[in-house]
Amino acid sequence: MTIKFFQPPVAPGTPCLSPFCAKLDMLLQLSELDFERHVQGDPREGPKQKVPFIEDAGERLGDSNFIAEYLREQHGFDSQRHLNATDRAMGNMVISTVEEKLYWVLVYGRWRKPENAAIMKSIFFGHMPDDAMRKEISDGAEQMINNTLYGQGIGRHTEEEVVAIGCQIIDDLSTLLGDSACFFSNTPTLIDASVIGSLVNFAYGPAQSPVAEHIRQKPNLVQYMDRLAQQYFPNLEKQAA
Repeated sequence: MTIKFFQPPVAPGTPCLSPFCAKLDMLLQLSELDFERHVQGDPREGPKQKVPFIEDAGERLGDSNFIAEYLREQHGFDSQRHLNATDRAMGNMVISTVEEKLYWVLVYGRWRKPENAAIMKSIFFGHMPDDAMRKEISDGAEQMINNTLYGQGIGRHTEEEVVAIGCQIIDDLSTLLGDSACFFSNTPTLIDASVIGSLVNFAYGPAQSPVAEHIRQKPNLVQYMDRLAQQYFPNLEKQAA
């Protein structure tokens, strides 16, 4: 039976604007299970009211990490099966750092800088024909996201402080990767899907930031990112530096 994978609309030449959707897309490709992509513009349709989510055998499941565990339990696919316990633990720490810390650096850069917020609002709401309604809804969404950033904590920092947080994580990822083909492995795993989902959103995404430029200063990360992006997301178009 084919797994249905639900994600938001994806603009041509760009990754899904959710790193978690890009991560799950890559993971499903790694699994070699039959799956098909579906556009879902309303995250409330998902079991956790967010994207991505999947539907398999009539059951819907949300959250990329829970989905990865589901694939292991129900389909026998474990991308990390060859890793030892230490590398698995280190990989879990990498995933947590990327998804619970670097992610918020990405969101901050997209919505706290006015020029980037304008780009994001155009992407999400530019299709609305009524100017007044489009402005009201997009401004409301921007305020909601900024409130979320403040509540999460990262919105209380200056831009310079947030950039420093992001660049430190990029430095650490570069150090951990070293000359390896993938993190803790010669072949891609869930860890790489998580990292790539984030890196491509910085480097290939519509809103540029100093963190994206910092990534470009890390030859091993650039080579790693471009190689896997070309393999799993061949239609991406890198933004100009």
